[in-house]
Amino acid sequence: MRAKADYLLIFSRLFVGILFTISGLIKVNDIRGFAYKLEEYFEVFHKHSGIPFHEIFGPWSVGLAGSIAIFETALALFLLIGYAKRLTAWSLLLMIIFFTFLTGYSAITKAVSDCGCFGDVIKFTPWQSFGKDIVLLIFIGYIFLQREEIRLWIPARFAASMAWALTGLVTGMTLYFYTHLPAIDFLPYHVGKNLRKAIEPDPKTGIPEITDYYPVQSSCQMDEFSGRVLLLVALDLQALKEEHIQRWRELLEGLPPDIKVIGVTASPAEIRSHWVKTHGFAICFAPQDQTVLKAMLRSVAGALYLEEGVIKAKWSWRQLPKGEALTKLSRI
Repeated sequence: MRAKADYLLIFSRLFVGILFTISGLIKVNDIRGFAYKLEEYFEVFHKHSGIPFHEIFGPWSVGLAGSIAIFETALALFLLIGYAKRLTAWSLLLMIIFFTFLTGYSAITKAVSDCGCFGDVIKFTPWQSFGKDIVLLIFIGYIFLQREEIRLWIPARFAASMAWALTGLVTGMTLYFYTHLPAIDFLPYHVGKNLRKAIEPDPKTGIPEITDYYPVQSSCQMDEFSGRVLLLVALDLQALKEEHIQRWRELLEGLPPDIKVIGVTASPAEIRSHWVKTHGFAICFAPQDQTVLKAMLRSVAGALYLEEGVIKAKWSWRQLPKGEALTKLSRI
């Protein structure tokens, strides 16, 4: 006699599996952004406990972010397939307990404004994040209790190969988006954004859409919001390697003469001045807040191309085109 279907288990698997898949893929799409959020947690734990979490785990933040994103997504897919039910149920339970602790800690201490669960796509307040995890804990708890009743939703002969093939695909996506740029850009400085308008006060509220961007005109006597402009972006000039610098050189060679070139970095004035002289760059580098630079470009170095203040293209250092190629970008 066929066993009666457990509709609560079916719903729990679908609800948790789909939600974790979405959450995991958002992290996969923007590994650097998730790593920045982990670093924020490390700083908070250090501040509250005195233990140097940021020194211990900070250098590994990207690797940890990638591992968590891949693991979370793979578990969600395993749950939806019905593969490795005991491992999946135990792992989900331990993961949601850990996440609930983090969001509860954030809500109580008010130390972190957003958990980063869904990256820059959906923002939750600390208490909203904690409430979400409590709901997930209930459904995952039921999945854990009923783990022996989890059934495959695809033919058994395909389950293992599909589960690991999807895990391999997610791993490949993670590495690609990390070494290049997110496939979907949810940040304020995305392609198509009118940066000039975004920093101007809104006519209704009087508050700009972007409040922390610092125009370069006062530092470089150049207007990045007029004409064609190439913004070279670097978090820390001293951290740049020769391969980063060489990609910039190749970009600047053969650049159309009507394109203005300006650099932005979080490096202090004396380092900016010394660096351009040492490397022979006849470019003014303006100061910019590190948080802005991280939102502007998910890469240690790269460039943005603007026309009349509108972001038309952006590249990580690995994607930078040759200078002649920018001729084709005229009047995009």
